[in-house]
Amino acid sequence: MTKISCRMFGVPSILEDGKDIFIPIGKLSGLVYYILIKKIVSRDEVAGLFWSSSNDERSKVSLRNALHKIRKLFKEEIILSPNKSTLMLNENIEFEIDVEKFSNNPIENLDLYTGEFMKGFYIKDSADFEYWIIEQRNYYKEQFISNIKKKIKNDFDTKNFKNFENEINSLLAVDNFNETAYMYLMKYYKLSGRYDKIINEYYNFQKLMEEELGIYPSDEIETLYNDAIENVNKSKGSNFRDKILEFYDRDYELKIMQENLDNFYNGREYKSILITGESGIGKTVLKKKLLSKNKGRFKIFESQCHVVEKDFLYSPWMKIISAIENELSKNHLKRPYIWDDVLKNLFFDGKSEYQPLSKILENKENFNIDLIYSSIYSVLEILNTDKKILIIIEDIQWADNLSIKLLINFILRMNKNVLFILTKSDESDEKVDRLLATLKDINKLLLIELKRFNRRDVSIIVRKSFENKEISEEDIDDIYEKSKGNSFFLREYIELYKKNEKENLIIPKMQNILQEKFSGLNEKEINILEILSVFYGDATIDNLMKLLDLKAFDVVKSLNFLVKMNVIEEKKKNNEIVIGFVYSAYKEFIYNGLSDVSKKIIHGEIAKILEEELLNNIDITLYIKLKHHYSKANEDVKALKYEVYILNYYLNFSHELFPDLDDYDLSKQVKLFVKNDKALKWIHDVEKEILRVKNLRKNNFNFEEIRKIELLFLYCKGRYLIRGGNYFNGIKVMDRVIKLAIDLKDEKAELLGYKQMAIYGIQINDPNVMLKHIISGIKVARKLKNNSDMGVLYRLYGVYYLMQGNFKSAENLFNKSIELFSNSGGIENSNSISIAADYNYIGEIRNSECNYDEAMQYFKKSIDLCEDTDASCLSIFYINAGKTCFLMNNIEDMKKYFMLSKQIVDRFDSYWKNSVLDAFLALVLFLECDYISSIQYLKNAVAEVKTINNPRDIGIVYFVEAIMAFIIKKQNILELREIKEFLSETADVYYYNAIKYLDANRDRAEIEYLKQNIIC
Repeated sequence: MTKISCRMFGVPSILEDGKDIFIPIGKLSGLVYYILIKKIVSRDEVAGLFWSSSNDERSKVSLRNALHKIRKLFKEEIILSPNKSTLMLNENIEFEIDVEKFSNNPIENLDLYTGEFMKGFYIKDSADFEYWIIEQRNYYKEQFISNIKKKIKNDFDTKNFKNFENEINSLLAVDNFNETAYMYLMKYYKLSGRYDKIINEYYNFQKLMEEELGIYPSDEIETLYNDAIENVNKSKGSNFRDKILEFYDRDYELKIMQENLDNFYNGREYKSILITGESGIGKTVLKKKLLSKNKGRFKIFESQCHVVEKDFLYSPWMKIISAIENELSKNHLKRPYIWDDVLKNLFFDGKSEYQPLSKILENKENFNIDLIYSSIYSVLEILNTDKKILIIIEDIQWADNLSIKLLINFILRMNKNVLFILTKSDESDEKVDRLLATLKDINKLLLIELKRFNRRDVSIIVRKSFENKEISEEDIDDIYEKSKGNSFFLREYIELYKKNEKENLIIPKMQNILQEKFSGLNEKEINILEILSVFYGDATIDNLMKLLDLKAFDVVKSLNFLVKMNVIEEKKKNNEIVIGFVYSAYKEFIYNGLSDVSKKIIHGEIAKILEEELLNNIDITLYIKLKHHYSKANEDVKALKYEVYILNYYLNFSHELFPDLDDYDLSKQVKLFVKNDKALKWIHDVEKEILRVKNLRKNNFNFEEIRKIELLFLYCKGRYLIRGGNYFNGIKVMDRVIKLAIDLKDEKAELLGYKQMAIYGIQINDPNVMLKHIISGIKVARKLKNNSDMGVLYRLYGVYYLMQGNFKSAENLFNKSIELFSNSGGIENSNSISIAADYNYIGEIRNSECNYDEAMQYFKKSIDLCEDTDASCLSIFYINAGKTCFLMNNIEDMKKYFMLSKQIVDRFDSYWKNSVLDAFLALVLFLECDYISSIQYLKNAVAEVKTINNPRDIGIVYFVEAIMAFIIKKQNILELREIKEFLSETADVYYYNAIKYLDANRDRAEIEYLKQNIIC
């Protein structure tokens, strides 16, 4: 019997017979989880729950499409329809659901509650479903709190302390104001004689209660605290309250920053804060001290920049965006429209996302800084209603230029409810320094420059740290000379002096300090650190184990020791434990101590392990890591290979008319973009590197591999040039792709070349170019026996007949294409976009037949299939629906569809169909008498149409100009002077040019409209 295991506490997940089933967050997964909980539902219930904004007919169609996709996700059909009105779980499948198990016996299954119900799950425009989730979250949270409190009390009464602290921590993680938890924890510490712990917990709880709730701890907790103070004073013979705990204070700097924060908190004039100084000077320590003094006063979002991310756009902002998104989800706040429709398509964290190499696409969006600023600003306005906001970005010297520009935008347009705290090491470029200095000069930035402690400061710090223990001036001089007043070195030297190990200190350089720190480690521990230091970022336990020639228990023992030594730390990422160094300085020290040969070998071995992960988890971060490791291993061919893969990844999205991308991969499409100027430079640099490697390795055994890399690169370049309207160079490159693919016997690449050339034929409206390459493509596709490829080629063949005016043959081919995609089993072949593209072309046929109602039905089918994907082709479906509405004289819906298309097009750095959209937007605004905006859109359309040089698009621009010129002449409106100047020709000139360029077959409806409505 098939077993379905579903986890709904925390981030939801589903397993089928132990295998992960990936369902992207959205209505599809929401429907699955809802039915798993409810067991049996009505079709009307779920259609209304998830598609309430659609009419009954469309919501039922959307539900049928969703159920079809769900069937393809699983080996067994998990949802059955016993009749036309009901959906239910398949009773022949074993379902194991954590929330059910928890509900049946909460006390025995408290460990199942690993987080709130369906954590982070959100579906746009499904308010009723969101209310249901909130109800479930509150119910299960209350159940957990109630039952774990019972268990804590029972365990304390029975002296069962085995997991007592963990139970209390679990309760506090859910309800950090729970006084019962603190009371039992302090009682437990009292029984254990750990009075220091009682005092620490009391201060923590007292501060939390006073700052967050404005109340004080109960008498019982006060009594526990006072008893602890009394016991500590007895044992120490001194007043514990006077004990100095912290000795790295920078009181003056802290005072200035605190005054600034107080001004910010109280609505007075303030500045953002920039803390600068050399590495190890104490910037992070000072920041943490400031935050600890202001705990609970502000909402805080933090990010840190890393040197390896300097060339990756908006990397620090991605972390801020992620934290903001979590805050929105946690508090169930409604997201502004601009947030969902802009930022969610601009940023991605790539945690577990992948796409097959041959089907990778890129969302190459070209937003301006002001748009991104407005998007983030709109969300911060929502979040600052109860508390003001601190945004902390550390090590901004490693931020990319666009991140710096966005940051400066925020600081210049200072919001009264947002303050930035920045840290920057001295290792930054002059450009960033100048920009930040300018902000200081115009009184927008409070600059805190941390200098090394002077001799007097060091003396005070050392004496405080040694408390009552004597230390000579000579020793203080020695510590000062060796630390040079750097906080990091100073801390390490003081600890060594406390251990009476000052004789081990030789010279006051970093490697000496760190060498002493690591000198006590054994060979196994050093081996672990050496390998760990070579990894790009943190390392998973599995990958570390593969490289270590050690027994598992020896590794565990060594790792535990290194964690206790505060050399490394464990982190949890994507439900996986990873290991990393506590300080980057430790990592650099260990890495620099390796010989060049050792570095080369270890980098190479790490790369081999990471390549194994590509078999089932293709992720852009893996490509980046592989390029890094192979570069360091001096394996230039493989480094080049992954450089080209990365290029392909980023230059793919929006470079296909209708992406040949299955639904599974579509859910993981790239959310970053590369600007055109950077893309062209990147292409040029990669091309130079390919030539260099080819010349270097032309007699090498792996020269064939280089040619395969070159093939993929040429495909990327050719497609990029064609889609940008550079046809002359683009088709030359694509011809090279086809010839090289034939030479290398790479039929998949050959087929991609033919498809691109056929699409080029569509762009320039040349059926002969299309037919030649479609026939060649079909021959290759038959050899490959791939339904997806054949489906695309049948669609292209249908377009050819559509261009020829043979609508019957065209429609037959479109239906055959739909059949191929619909009958392709398995998730990898479920391709909504391809089916939607076929429906779109059938809609075009109905338009040409002047059957507008049926045409709209097909365009709506296309939209329904792709509405949740935000794919670029949605813009084309919206444009076609908008044009049809115009032909039906439905101006209201016409505007709606064109505005929806505009939202999609604005995300992509592409000229494709921009001219058509802008021309019709000009017409919409013209009909609304907004003549200034109308003329601007019309000017844009005229400029854009010259780039792509598509005859049909040129015809559409003339079509709109003819209509506008005719109305101007007919109505003689005085305010139209500027439009009249731009439309300098008479209406009949635009009329005849429109007829000349519009396709006699595909644009038959537009031509008929002109003949019937524009009298010339």
